[in-house]
Amino acid sequence: MTGTPSACLYRRVGSDSRNGSIPSRVATSRIASMMKPAQASSILAKQTMPLALDGDTVEAFSVPACLTEIEVLVKGTWEPKIRFDLRASPDLPLLICSRAGLQSAIMNLLFNARDAMPGGGVISLVAAAIYEGHIATEIEVLVTDSGFGMATDTLLRAIDPFFTTKTTGLGGLGLPMVTHFAEEAGGRLYIESEPGIGTIVTLRLPVRPATSDGERT
Repeated sequence: MTGTPSACLYRRVGSDSRNGSIPSRVATSRIASMMKPAQASSILAKQTMPLALDGDTVEAFSVPACLTEIEVLVKGTWEPKIRFDLRASPDLPLLICSRAGLQSAIMNLLFNARDAMPGGGVISLVAAAIYEGHIATEIEVLVTDSGFGMATDTLLRAIDPFFTTKTTGLGGLGLPMVTHFAEEAGGRLYIESEPGIGTIVTLRLPVRPATSDGERT
């Protein structure tokens, strides 16, 4: 994958994307309760980080620390054939949003990336600041895999609730939930994909400007 929108399939998902009903965690829990216990556990694990008991709390937090928690969880539970590469600048500005929501969104993206590489491979999680002049205005989080990739028709429906290419289990909830989180946080979601090459999902979240007393508005 070249990493440039002109060279691959590309879709932006943000506040101007189509309106639609986004499944809530409650709805996901109800659906999962009707499934076999093993399947239900898998679905709930994907939608809820065990670290985050107060999922809707908005707070200021360190993105590198947040992602490191995910790294510890992933490396402690995933098969060795999946290599996880985390890169996050230690001097990123604090982010103000739901920490649990961000972790849940990223975990959804990581699960999608893992499922796209049944034979193994590398999943990259990168976080960096986007600057306007000398001021950081956004934090960009990228999840990259070298899996199947998506054809045009699949990419165009990727965020539709319950749309899935999986043949088993309950799919089609992950990307809609990530989209919902991005919109709630005032951010945007970009998806780039090329069949046989892989997928890059980019989550951009706004950085609130600091006031004179050091607090962020």
